[in-house]
Formats: sequence, structure tokens, C-alpha cells
Amino acid sequence: MEDFLGQFSAYEANSLIAFGVLLICGTLGGILANKAVWLPTITAFMMVGFILGPHGLNIFNTTLLSEAEPLVDIALGLILYKLGNTLHPRRLLSSKRMLLTSLAETGITFLAVLLTVMLAGYNLIVAALVASISISSSPAILVHVSEEMKAKGPLTEQTKNLVALNNIISFLFFTAVLPFALSTSKFSWTQVLVLPLYRCVVAAAIGTAIAWLVTNIARILSHDEEHYRFTIVAGSIALTMGISLMLNVSLLFSMLTLGIATKGFEKSHAMLSSQGLSEGADLFFIILFVMAGTHLNVEVFSIAGALPFVLALVRSAAKFLGIFSVKRLLLYTNKMCFISGLLIVPMAGMAIGLVTTLQNLVPELGVKVSSVIFTMVILFETIGPFATVAALRMSGEAGHFDEEPENA
Repeated sequence: MEDFLGQFSAYEANSLIAFGVLLICGTLGGILANKAVWLPTITAFMMVGFILGPHGLNIFNTTLLSEAEPLVDIALGLILYKLGNTLHPRRLLSSKRMLLTSLAETGITFLAVLLTVMLAGYNLIVAALVASISISSSPAILVHVSEEMKAKGPLTEQTKNLVALNNIISFLFFTAVLPFALSTSKFSWTQVLVLPLYRCVVAAAIGTAIAWLVTNIARILSHDEEHYRFTIVAGSIALTMGISLMLNVSLLFSMLTLGIATKGFEKSHAMLSSQGLSEGADLFFIILFVMAGTHLNVEVFSIAGALPFVLALVRSAAKFLGIFSVKRLLLYTNKMCFISGLLIVPMAGMAIGLVTTLQNLVPELGVKVSSVIFTMVILFETIGPFATVAALRMSGEAGHFDEEPENA
């Protein structure tokens, strides 16, 4: 008996215990945020993560965090898939207004950040990498807050489209700059030219092929079999992620492509893109934002210096300027432009994914870029939920609000 107890006491907290603590404490944080009224639940999730993480109580140490990374990938992949569902390829290509708006906003953001980073003394390659990543916006914050606030309307949906386009363009810009980054490292010229193209094209092909497969399966469902839609969606997500990891292509881009292609291929009554996750969606959002909180480290601010704070202001101003520059094209009022600008300012998942890719491929450049981008992500993840809640309330598209609104 003593030997058994001795062996038992020697066990350390495992990933299952940590996962249970993550969900229970994350849920508790969300409940307390709702009672506090003024605190967005996303912020509460991140605060819980910070308290439990390496820079707090260290319940989530670096080993457990690395074991939990697949859960984060699944959560972010699912969110990107749902965001892709908002974009119908044919409608998008025929919508000159949305395309021009996205090009104006992303172009201004890229140039503004590029010039700022170069003025800070960095070379053109580092500046272009930071600028391309800075184009991206956070789908997770917008999707979660809009669903929790029951926000539906033309402005919310158009901004979701804009966020999806931001992430697509950010990935494409990053892919275009990546060969120049690879040329500074040990890669041959063949690898420099082929690797970025491979990661982009194959990721898109995987998402498109699986979308075609599952939408054709969904077409043969009878009315009584539509409950299988969730299983089909879950299977398509798992298959896309698995093949992407096996072939070492961009997981984020393949998931976004899967969502867009699924929307484009649908023709039957069994619409996979309309499949909701019900209460199960909370599981993924809690995982994503609590885990994001565990990575918060105030020491990063002193390492990166003032540049990330300057870039946060420059990037935000550029995105607002981009929206206001096409106000007449969108037929937006000044208030609508301001709301849309607030909704696209947050930056998180795609930015982290692109920086991680750079760190794996070109570590020496990854160090320079990550210190800047991660500090910006911390800033935008902190202010982003507050900005999104405020914007959706201003839009008038958030539902069921009285004197004490349901928080996001």
C-alpha cells in the first residue's frame, strides 16, 4: 500500500488534469465576466490563462502548453473554417466594392507598417514580413463576440467578409515575401522558390478537394438524415488538418480555404456552412483564449521596446484610413466606417501562425519579427474584445440588450 501511495504521489499533473482545469476555470471566468457586465468574456478567459500559465501560478508549465498546442490548432482551425463560410467565392469575385475595400485597407496598412519599421532601423525584408503579418485581423474575437452578443446585420456580415479577406491577403503577402527571407538562410534557390508556393497551393488544394468531397456527400442526405451534417463538418475539419500537418503546409490557410470552398460548392438543402456548433462552440473559444492568456508575458514589452506600441497605433490608423477612403464606394456613413474599423483592428491567430512558420523556417529572422508581432498581439488581444463589444453595440445589430446587456 505504501509503495502504491508513493508511486501515486510521484505523478505530476498530466494533460488531462490540465485540460479539465482549463475548461472549468475558463468557464468560471466567463460566468464572473457576465456578472461584472463591463468585462468581455474573452478578456476573462485570457486573465484566467495568465493566472494559470508559466508567468502566474505555473499550473500550465511549458511542457503542458506544448502538449495542448493541437487543441489550439483545432480551435483556431474551426474558427477560420466558420469565417470562410461567410465568403461565397462567386459572390466575392463579383463584388467589386468588397474587393476594392479590402485592397485599399490592406494596401494602406502594409505600406504604413513597412515604412514605420524601416524608419526604426530594420532592413526591408524584416519590415516586409512584419507588414504582411500586420495586415491580418482576428477572426476569433469577431466571431465569438458577435455570436455571444447575437449580432447579425449587413455591417457585421460585411466586416466578417473583410476580416476573412484580410487573412487571405496577409497570407499571400507573407508567402510573396517568404522567398526573400529564405534566401538569407541555408536554403537552396530551388527551395527558396518552391517552398512558399508549395505551402500555399497545396494548402488551398487540400481545402478545396475535401470541401468538394463532403458537399457531395451532404447532397445525398435525406431530410431525416440532416443530423449527420455536424459529423460531416467535424470529419472534414479533422481530415483537412491531418493532411495539412502530414504534408507540412499551412494549416490556417487550408482551413480558411475549406470554409470558403464548402460555401462555394453547396447547392443542396443540406447546407454544411449553416451547421452551427451550439453550446459546443464555447469549448473551442475557451480553449483558444485561455491558452492565449497563458502565453502573456509582460517582460516582452521591455524586450521589444517602443516599436510595437508605435506600430499598434500606425496599424490601427491605417485600417481606419483604409475604410474611410472607400466610404462612398461602400455607401457607409462616418459612423459605419468607424464601427467597421474597430471590428477589424484586433489581431491574433493568423499573426501567431505566420510568425511560428517563420520561426521554424528562418529562426534568425523569426526572433526579430516575433518580438515585435507578439507584443502587438498582446496589445490587440487586450483591447480587441473591448473594441469589438463597443463597435457591435454602436452598430445596433447586437440583439437582446436592455439596461444590463449580456456580455461578450
